[in-house]
Amino acid sequence: MIEPMKALLSLAFAVALAHAAVAAGISHLELNETTYTNITDVHISGGRAIILYPGGGTSATLDKLPPDFLASWGIGADKQAAANAATAQKEAKDLEHAIETGCFRKVHGVVYDTRRRQAGWVVFQNVKIYQIVDEGALVDSTPGDYSTVPILVKNLPDTVGDSDYISFAALPDGTFSYENKAGNERVVRAYNAGQICDRSEIPPAVLAGTKPFEVVVNVGERNASARDVVSELPESDDLMASGSGFFITDDGYFITNAHVVKNARRVKIKVNTNAFPAEIVRQDTTNDLALLKVAGHFKPLCLATNAGELGQAVFTIGFPDIRLQGTDPKYTDGKISSLNGIKDDPAEYQISVQVQPGNSGGPLVDQAGNVVGVIVARLDDFAALASMGSLPQNVNYAIKGSILHDFLAGIPEVKSATPAGPAASVVAAAQQSVAMVLTY
Repeated sequence: MIEPMKALLSLAFAVALAHAAVAAGISHLELNETTYTNITDVHISGGRAIILYPGGGTSATLDKLPPDFLASWGIGADKQAAANAATAQKEAKDLEHAIETGCFRKVHGVVYDTRRRQAGWVVFQNVKIYQIVDEGALVDSTPGDYSTVPILVKNLPDTVGDSDYISFAALPDGTFSYENKAGNERVVRAYNAGQICDRSEIPPAVLAGTKPFEVVVNVGERNASARDVVSELPESDDLMASGSGFFITDDGYFITNAHVVKNARRVKIKVNTNAFPAEIVRQDTTNDLALLKVAGHFKPLCLATNAGELGQAVFTIGFPDIRLQGTDPKYTDGKISSLNGIKDDPAEYQISVQVQPGNSGGPLVDQAGNVVGVIVARLDDFAALASMGSLPQNVNYAIKGSILHDFLAGIPEVKSATPAGPAASVVAAAQQSVAMVLTY
């Protein structure tokens, strides 16, 4: 009996192996520019395909996956149809709930889906309202600090009252002037949480989820359409943030700030109408510098060999606040206001060059066309309010060129171009080297 039993067990084992071989499908997949290999299982859960591999897994909607890949794992047309129907039903229910709870909001003629990540919006957690005013609510933006730093928030729910603690997201919206209890006038930063939209006010593309926001009228509430420039950028639905930067070699080495590419899964450099994938070669989070590499040949900017001087004329070219200002490069100029940065930081210059969110990583260029620094920050409004009781006026900072030289010193592949001489148009020459950074 032993030999026949062994034979039966062997047959059963062979059948099990055969079934396993049939069940196993295509073991590799290209998804969102990432290659997954040694895939061990694919199944549907919550209307999405769950893809498992040794040490981890990922998921994707069925429309993102090749039909032959799904079929190889036994997910045929019937299962796909059932999953798509379940997903559509859940999405419809979630959409109605989002509309009812005020997730779609309008600020200055732009309707936003606040469930999605929105560039420029600021999230405030558990902050205290200490005064309701006609224009909105005065809020303590730093409740954990000893000093109160007030901001004005427009369009908060009517149900909030003095001393309430709330959490919300809002868009910067200028400044607000008021008289405090001591009779002194104060100017504070204003934010706008947006007006709640009903279904009829939500653009179809935002309602369908194909756009995170859409311009419905121009600022000023005129009945006119406006161009949505962000939606025209590559992979706009997945865009996390944008910044500025510049090429320092003709073979594609590129400088920006480390905070511009922080937490990015993918980075692209937009040069004119083309967007090139970029590799992050090195980061220095202490000095906020990042070196990227793009395949191709580009016009580089030269690094200055001399330190900047107090009062020296400088300029930058970058891409500030692309949602409102557009994607064309913007030029601003000024002077080196101090040879040290905030709190006399020797690694930075204080500059009077106007910069805004999106200018980060751009070059600070002298009148000969050489880079003397890297735009990094503006004076934090909250810090200035807490210290001075008023908003700062045109106080910005750039990382010194000497710090950039030190950052690049240990990378022999990076061979900077020769410092520039006189040019017919220094600005036009610099513009050829500056590009937009897109992070995903």
